[in-house]
Amino acid sequence: MSLEQLVLEVQAGNTGESAFAEICQRFTGLVKKYANQPHVAVIKEEALAEGWLAVAAAVRTYDPAAGVRFAGYVESKVKYAVWNLFKRERRHWQQEMLFDNGCTNDTDDEPLNFIEMLAADEQVENEVETHFTNQIINDALLKLPEKQRLTIVKTLLGEAQLADIAAELEVTPQAVYGLRQRGLVRLRKELAKNIF
Repeated sequence: MSLEQLVLEVQAGNTGESAFAEICQRFTGLVKKYANQPHVAVIKEEALAEGWLAVAAAVRTYDPAAGVRFAGYVESKVKYAVWNLFKRERRHWQQEMLFDNGCTNDTDDEPLNFIEMLAADEQVENEVETHFTNQIINDALLKLPEKQRLTIVKTLLGEAQLADIAAELEVTPQAVYGLRQRGLVRLRKELAKNIF
């Protein structure tokens, strides 16, 4: 039976475990090939597990209508599953090395303790408050009509002049000024609803 037929049998649930076992047997070499690469030697068991999970996921998600051969589909799934595992582990190793090397501060050569390493230079409360304030302002701006929003953003938050916006909208600078003023009134009302 061809590989694609085996996959379709497994997806249909007709043959039980025998078709899936046959598929796994055919891809044992592939999974071992990627799990035995030098850069994942330390995590070989995890790499094998990721490879087999990728084979199972490929069987479940394979679509013959996509025009891709199953063997190539499985190989790409296994290859990238092992590669992504390596990248995750490498990030962990780098973080551990940072702590194991005893990072030092700039003023002296004494190691920083864990709490000092986590401490931010700026106040976290201020950053969070600024983030939420920006979100409220963005939401209020999105509720304005497009032309009013455009004039406020480009003239007050950007560097555009009233004449520039007037040329873009093909109206007079006085009309742009009026749009901006009406937009600011609506913006104040929207912000008052969200803040108070």
